[in-house]
Amino acid sequence: MTRQPFDEFSKQLFEVLLTPYGRVSVDRTVPGESRRIDIYFEPTASIMGDGTELGRLAQFSFTPCLFEPYRNPPTSVEVRNCVLKLYLLHAELHRAAGRTLTDAELPQLWILASSASDQLLSDFGGELQNGEDGIYQFDRGWRSGIISIAELPTTEDTLWLRLLGKGTTQEQAIAELLMLPETNPKRATALDLLVRWRINIEMTATIDEEEGQFLMALSQAYLEWERQTEQRGRTQGEQRGKAALIVMQLRSRFNDLPMTVETQIEALSAAGLDELAIAVLNFGTVAELEQWLQVHSESN
Repeated sequence: MTRQPFDEFSKQLFEVLLTPYGRVSVDRTVPGESRRIDIYFEPTASIMGDGTELGRLAQFSFTPCLFEPYRNPPTSVEVRNCVLKLYLLHAELHRAAGRTLTDAELPQLWILASSASDQLLSDFGGELQNGEDGIYQFDRGWRSGIISIAELPTTEDTLWLRLLGKGTTQEQAIAELLMLPETNPKRATALDLLVRWRINIEMTATIDEEEGQFLMALSQAYLEWERQTEQRGRTQGEQRGKAALIVMQLRSRFNDLPMTVETQIEALSAAGLDELAIAVLNFGTVAELEQWLQVHSESN
């Protein structure tokens, strides 16, 4: 399977998940040859303690870090290339600071792999971090580690990481994503990203067996995305219709209704439109209407 659709999905997913907690840089360049860090995250200190919705991902994101996702198990060469990017970044940060930074001030590298072989982990001294399944820390001086997604426990805490897995690991994560409450904003966004991934695969000239199985796993997610899209469209259509009726009623009362007022009415939420429909008869002047809209626009 080509890495490009997976790369796009993984970078967009991390942007969505981590942006509320700090600065996310995708494809960050590092000095030297043409090298780019997939995802570089710098947390915002004021909200470092508030990351419960990220689950297990939060524990890697309380300090600056690099994330390098791999759809397939990485080779030793790929691991060393990731570590090289980390050290080039370290050198850049030392120069920018004008001093030698401590280890605690330097970012950590996390390689996200669908799985990792025992040989690879042994070659780099990977040891389970605090006995947690699937999370391997290289020897301390490396400032690096690898997350073997297939080994992560199937819990709500690991959902966002397992979406980057492969085969049954990812299929289970997609099924769990669909079971999240529809009010969860990250559920809808993740569905949108999965559908984009599906479309990217379908646009390729040939689809191999692995991609075909993945498309089947995405079928239910695609159907759910279609349902939500249609529902959002109906809701928006109903709101536009309600706003148009209110505008017509106000025009008949005041003859000349400013365009800015019409725009504010159209921007109201469904609840705001319901309140306005009840309050219409109480307005003696356009100025009173504008005052009401100002208050309710701020509350929305």
